[in-house]
Amino acid sequence: MYRRIVRISFYFAALLLTPVILRAQSYGLRFVGHEEIQDARTSLDLTPEKPLCLDGVVDLSFDMALVPSYKTYFGYVFRIIQDEKHNLDLLYDQKALCFKMIIGERFSSSVIRLDTAHLFNQWNHFNIRFDRQQNTLQVHVNNELIINDKTPFTVTGCFKIFFGGNEFREFRSKDLPPMKVKDILITEDGEPSYRWPLQEMSGSTTRDEIGGRVATIKNAVWIRSLHNEWRVAGQRVLNGIANVAFDPLSETVYLVAADQLYSYSVRNQTGKVLPQKNPPPGFFRGSQAVFNPLTRKLYNVYVDQKAVSVYDPVAGGWSADAITPNPITITEYWHANKFIARFDTALYVLGGYGQLKYKNSIERYHFGTRQWETVPTSGDVYTPRYLAALGTTAQADTAYLIGGYGSLTGEQILNPKSSYDFLQYIVSENRFRKLYELEIPKTDFAFANSLVIDPQSNRFYGLIFPNQQFKSNLQLIRGSLSEPSYEAVGNAIPYPFHDVHSFADLFFCPVSRKLLAVTLYWNENAGKTDVKLYTISFPPNALEGPRASEKPLVQTYSFWLLGLGGLIIGALLLVYFRRRPGVGALEIPLAPRPFEEQSVRVDEALPGGLSLEPAEIQSVMAGPATASTVNARIFFFGNFQVVDRVGTDVTKSFTPLLKELFLLLALNSIGKQRGVPSEKLNELLWPDKSGRDAGNNRSVNMTKLRNLLEKVGGCSLSKESGYWKVEFDFSQIYVDYERYVAIINTKKALTKQTIIELGEITQRGPFLLNTEYYWLDDFKSDISNRIINTFLQYADNPDLHEDPELLIQITNFIFYYDPVNEDAIVLKCKTLALMGKHTLAKNAFEKFARDYKALYGEAYEQPFSTIIN
Repeated sequence: MYRRIVRISFYFAALLLTPVILRAQSYGLRFVGHEEIQDARTSLDLTPEKPLCLDGVVDLSFDMALVPSYKTYFGYVFRIIQDEKHNLDLLYDQKALCFKMIIGERFSSSVIRLDTAHLFNQWNHFNIRFDRQQNTLQVHVNNELIINDKTPFTVTGCFKIFFGGNEFREFRSKDLPPMKVKDILITEDGEPSYRWPLQEMSGSTTRDEIGGRVATIKNAVWIRSLHNEWRVAGQRVLNGIANVAFDPLSETVYLVAADQLYSYSVRNQTGKVLPQKNPPPGFFRGSQAVFNPLTRKLYNVYVDQKAVSVYDPVAGGWSADAITPNPITITEYWHANKFIARFDTALYVLGGYGQLKYKNSIERYHFGTRQWETVPTSGDVYTPRYLAALGTTAQADTAYLIGGYGSLTGEQILNPKSSYDFLQYIVSENRFRKLYELEIPKTDFAFANSLVIDPQSNRFYGLIFPNQQFKSNLQLIRGSLSEPSYEAVGNAIPYPFHDVHSFADLFFCPVSRKLLAVTLYWNENAGKTDVKLYTISFPPNALEGPRASEKPLVQTYSFWLLGLGGLIIGALLLVYFRRRPGVGALEIPLAPRPFEEQSVRVDEALPGGLSLEPAEIQSVMAGPATASTVNARIFFFGNFQVVDRVGTDVTKSFTPLLKELFLLLALNSIGKQRGVPSEKLNELLWPDKSGRDAGNNRSVNMTKLRNLLEKVGGCSLSKESGYWKVEFDFSQIYVDYERYVAIINTKKALTKQTIIELGEITQRGPFLLNTEYYWLDDFKSDISNRIINTFLQYADNPDLHEDPELLIQITNFIFYYDPVNEDAIVLKCKTLALMGKHTLAKNAFEKFARDYKALYGEAYEQPFSTIIN
């Protein structure tokens, strides 16, 4: 009895904490239906090993919704089978536009009709209650009783339960609608017995939170993953310079290039090349494309020359204004922002950069009269800038502008810097109003071109990136329209940023409920533009560990609930462990002991089934510092960077000599190495000095380095047995090279978590980029080889083929270090082909072949057809 009370109390505490832990998190299981072949459709088996034997009044409840934008919606939501004889099924009938309950060999007396908008756009709560003693069946949907009928089940017996497709004997079926399901709960006489929230990110199993019962899934698509991870929707290489525009009504992105007009439908996940008889004249750098939702036409805009080209889909060609753009002109409008206002049906172009100047002007183009004008503004100051982001309300009567890079005067030579102000532009009044200014982050960032405004939640979404490095990443953030706060959502997108050679944009697909990110990179030497399209389901989930530079959007009540839940659990544990048999009114059984149950769960969570002694558990749970948990950080991958304990970048404090001295010592200290003897330091750093002079130089620079490391924090100089080394406290400082060494040298089996961490470390760039010492070459070569071999070793795991997205990610990690790695291209092409993405596989192979020929001067011999077969 006591154990039952404790179990119920723990369950209550877990329920109390769940809204806090999963706040604003999207999760569940997405079922693939008729849009794919039978073998690729989804099935969830709650009883893979043995049936469930349930007593009393049984409730099966869950949340479900249909997934929009598909042609066929027919099939089973679930099938419950008792003793392989009696069945109870919930089926969706597309022709009748309703759900039907099948009771044995007949339909129920009533059908379930739901509002289409609610069925597709919101979760619907189903509760199926059957009482075998009373022979009754009740179905509630969204707390409304809809079906009251007779149950098909006998008084005794056990149940097989399937969602979606199943392959169970004569009940097998692969007919199911494209749907999503979450929070499956089974209760007996009102007491929870089994609960599968379906919160996983990957894998083919899910565990019941109450009893630990495992359910299996075939062809799982985890919703949490869709809301956490950007997925490559398409990639293309276009000749010359390319522009991008988006039509939100049809959810179509247009890529405009000199030799090709390409469109991609996010809703249908298909692309096509449109006819383009005469490409836009004077297609020069700095122009931008825009889709006008009012005229339903595509335009290419040349602000410098006050000219516009319009695409005629019927004629399949472009027409231009009377003014013909001059392709020789150097633009003054790089990365300008733009929008079309319904107030006057005109195009507004804000800011931009060119010819060593930043702009803060607003240029307006009237589509009807084909006239340009400069708009005078009033209100708060809008300083000259580019690399800002702009979004509008649904009616485009108000625009919001955030961030950017520029200067107060507009002159590039006069103290340019990043801006973090958030401005509101009221179109009808041509007036700016400053709403707030974000706190200056530890690492500067700029914005992709557009913001997505979500007025219902009073938030915006934008893409940020560090604009001072080439191998950069786009990070999606969610910010407030009224308060200076934001949080990172979704994972990062690789983004090669080379100022005017790069462009990124963000769009919202209202029907598909997805965000679309587009990156363009113009390779000037090749004369081509690499285009990549990424999508993530909306709303995206917040990152579990917010970055140090962010101020997360939190609510105070979350902390109260966390504290209350912690007190409940702590009190229960205290009572549970202090009670002994014979003490008080309740007796506590001696076995199984709580510590034994807990140790099993800890062991299962560790890679390779590693077992820990109790004294070791605390240190494992604490773990090393990460880049987001401490201020002090040292980065060896990419450009060398050091950030001290208060978050200040002190890299410039390392003079060339101090930098080389530190690198020598650090690289020979991390990984339990002995360090470097004084004689070796003299030989490498002061080869032209006598022994005495070299010793004096060493002493002076050791003192400087010691003082500098004390300021950084978490590291210090030491000398043992004649060997100099750097001592690190990795709980106080994050060092990416140390994490690399720990992963590479691990003797346990690599896990998905560690392999992704290794990828994130190496994505920052090659080891000590732009740092060249003759003694460093062996380090760099060895590190590159080890990274590639580690990725390939993990990719060779047969179980990984159930996670093709991760396989693709691993090949991309390899290409960062070896763009012509033959093993990686074979793996990537085969994986894409097995996923049915043959066009992406072909594009990847063609890019590899071009890189291979450029590097080796000869064509790659193995043909594409041989690889995928």
